[in-house]
Amino acid sequence: SLPACASCSAFIFPFVVQTIIVSGPLSRGQINGGTNWRRWTSKDLVTWQDQGIAIPRNTTRFGDVWSGSTVIDTDNTAGFGAGSLVTLVTMPAPGSGQSCALWYSRDEGASFTFHDIVLPNPGQRDFRDPTVFWHAPTRRWVMTLSEAGKVGIYTSPNLKRWTFASAFVSDLVGLIMECSHLFKLHLYDTDGRTSGDKWILLLGGNGTKRGFTVGTYYWVGDFDGITFAPDYPEGQWLDGGADFYAAVVWPDPAAADPLASAYAIAWMSNWDYVNKIPVTHNYRGQLSIVRQLRLQLAGDMPRLFSMPLSAQNAIFDQSVFGQDQTIADSSAYNWPTGARAIACRIDLTLTRIGETWPEKVSLSVRKGERHSTQVILSMRENMVTLKRDARGPDAPDVGAWRRDRNVACDFSTGIGTISVFVDSGSIELFLNNGAATMSALISAPLKATGLQLSARNGSVGVSKVTVRPVPETAILSN
Repeated sequence: SLPACASCSAFIFPFVVQTIIVSGPLSRGQINGGTNWRRWTSKDLVTWQDQGIAIPRNTTRFGDVWSGSTVIDTDNTAGFGAGSLVTLVTMPAPGSGQSCALWYSRDEGASFTFHDIVLPNPGQRDFRDPTVFWHAPTRRWVMTLSEAGKVGIYTSPNLKRWTFASAFVSDLVGLIMECSHLFKLHLYDTDGRTSGDKWILLLGGNGTKRGFTVGTYYWVGDFDGITFAPDYPEGQWLDGGADFYAAVVWPDPAAADPLASAYAIAWMSNWDYVNKIPVTHNYRGQLSIVRQLRLQLAGDMPRLFSMPLSAQNAIFDQSVFGQDQTIADSSAYNWPTGARAIACRIDLTLTRIGETWPEKVSLSVRKGERHSTQVILSMRENMVTLKRDARGPDAPDVGAWRRDRNVACDFSTGIGTISVFVDSGSIELFLNNGAATMSALISAPLKATGLQLSARNGSVGVSKVTVRPVPETAILSN
């Protein structure tokens, strides 16, 4: 059960229901002017079960329950019982503005009881998205909070009384940095050895003024229980696509080494067109698959690498294997029978032939008569582009949707690995074992299942091709 094993946030967006690959964790459901917190559980973080409403809408005079996070109070610091779940959430609190409220559960998150507003709004317009964790060295709870131009850091001995500790100030990614997470991971060298521990401040930011879009941004640095100090003033984008925002991060408390990696899931949409996406079967948009984050040196720079969970393969009933081939201008890849599908996972390796990569290597998925989504690898320039301008029906007619997205990825070793998850409404791309990722919504008719892999101005070796399709009957039944 996700709420019972980690800190997890509620999204402040329209409620997300299960897609063919993923479904939502503890999420907010938009219903007729109010919201419910629904509880979803999973044993493998791949398949999810809806356990119903945990916090009903508009049940107190402080209004709705918005974004927030849930922790296990193992030592009963709040007095609701050892092992109780304590949730800190944003509530609009008419008359005083966005404030942090406390709810608690004694039945593993099946239902919650309202306690009180524990951190009132001090007079700010933006005062939301509390994320809480236990800081063992100081034996205090720590909260990060979205405020205008900064992330506020607060501490508490008991989850009820909160004291301002410090503020992380930045104007790099917009005025409001939403849904922040502060967490610690081991830092690994390129040879896999641990070189120490670092703290990561990760949040939803707006990169429009810097030629990007909204996305998930992070800094790596140190935290002493009061102040977060980044190693570099500029941070990094976690994902190069247009639709990976407000990521939720949590550790695996059952892991032999909880600092080896963390889990993350994100809202797959974009503020520039979220309300232009049509509502289908009572939902709009979706969440990403859960990915595993690992902090590793890339050159001299610590970077978060993202990889899909190994358990993700359990949802696929079959695997189709392709032959090793060399592709060039006049010879595209010959996909094996059974590779075409509405939803599938594709894995392959590209190998440079000679001293130079082709000018372009292009992978097209969900290809139809006038529709396709393209992954274009400019491997000489160490750059990857995601194109969805040849969009399908009902795609938002806005520049933010049509605009190409780019991410840097180092192919200088002569090897490139690609893992792609594609379904009826999204694509998630993992490059070079998670060194770079791109996530985006797509639009294509269900009959558009074409695949094409080609090269321009050069040749490249293609090997280790595996396609794991989802049966069409399973998709249509959902």
